Amino acid sequence: MSELQRMIDGFDAGELVRPFAGSTSLVDVVRACAKVSGVDDIPMNNSTRAIADHLKRADHLIFLLADGLGIQFIDQLPRGSWLRRHTRRTILAPYPPTTPVALTSVATGDYPGCHAITGWWTHLPSLNAPVTVFHNSRATDDVSLKDLGVPFEEVCQRPALMPRMQRDVALYMPSHVIDSPFTKYMAGGKPTVGYGRHAEAAAKIAERIVQAPGPTYTYWYTPYPDSIAHEHGTRDERVMGSVEDLDDAIGTLVGLLRERDITARIVVTADHGHLDVGGAGHLEVKAEDPLLDYLTCPPSGDVRTLYWHVNPGMHVDFKRAFKRRFGEYFLLLSTTDAEILGLFGPDLLSAEMRARIGDFMSVSLGREVLRYTGGPGRDKYLAQRSHHSGLSASEMQIPLILIPTEPGDAQRELDFTPRRRG
Repeated sequence: MSELQRMIDGFDAGELVRPFAGSTSLVDVVRACAKVSGVDDIPMNNSTRAIADHLKRADHLIFLLADGLGIQFIDQLPRGSWLRRHTRRTILAPYPPTTPVALTSVATGDYPGCHAITGWWTHLPSLNAPVTVFHNSRATDDVSLKDLGVPFEEVCQRPALMPRMQRDVALYMPSHVIDSPFTKYMAGGKPTVGYGRHAEAAAKIAERIVQAPGPTYTYWYTPYPDSIAHEHGTRDERVMGSVEDLDDAIGTLVGLLRERDITARIVVTADHGHLDVGGAGHLEVKAEDPLLDYLTCPPSGDVRTLYWHVNPGMHVDFKRAFKRRFGEYFLLLSTTDAEILGLFGPDLLSAEMRARIGDFMSVSLGREVLRYTGGPGRDKYLAQRSHHSGLSASEMQIPLILIPTEPGDAQRELDFTPRRRG
């Protein structure tokens, strides 16, 4: 049986989640927010229209991206919590479900197949090496891209959405990331405000909206529960503690806006979920690994989805060697297979995306993770107890939460059915 057929069978059996197969995705939510914020040329589908129709009545729009807030965490909250009570439906993260991929979709409104950010480590053809998008460095030695003479515009090539919005835009981020190259790229000159705790962010956002002379768009990013889940695993009580803390802050924000009779919508969603490491656990391709002899450079991507650039004439030998080592735990697909399956979006892959993902991609079939450990970060990788970037429901399924600030506002259903023409 071919690897392509094995993946299709996994989709059909429900063992793997097929991205962008007619389901509402994070990209649809981002595009809806952009549309109601004055970006008129944004592509629309039924999901985007339904979400935009719900949001357009609000003077103020708050988009809250909670890193790692998979639907499994929402299901553990009390029924009366803000997040659980206002969850409208389960949607899908972009694939692979990992933060650089999803946040670039948030920044641009593009599918991964277009924006060409492929994982925590994205292959950069000019360096023939993987680079870290957020750290802005070459992954093999942690040398900054600035020192290497690589402008950030070469990494993230698509235009950002927020500078094009017609509302008053501001971004609220943890204080340690407000000056990062990626944040500056996403903001496009719009104000960025740092914060420490969730309650502080809620108070600052409320103050800004109360004082605003016109309609606003606020982007709020929190690194929780992701950072705790990585370190301690999804079952650790501190993970749900961080989600409950966020829920409390949302309640505070709603209360402050209601006191001033402000009409707003808080859109809460995530970049991905989480799946604890299990089975064969943490697998490695080390610096001296013989598998590297088949490659032009170390693999890129993320721990449950990796990309492999193979030397000319060595494709058959590489496939045989990879499957012998990792075939029990990972599928190995060609770039053509990935495009046929629409893994990176419904459109054809951009030329840059093709260059960055190379010849093959490996996809985890379960809880196992795999990475190149010949560069910095091996100890941290081996210590982390939960990860994401695979096609399990735990990693791919995220919530769409819509919270109105009007007292007594009814939970209006979203209509995702096709509209008739004529």
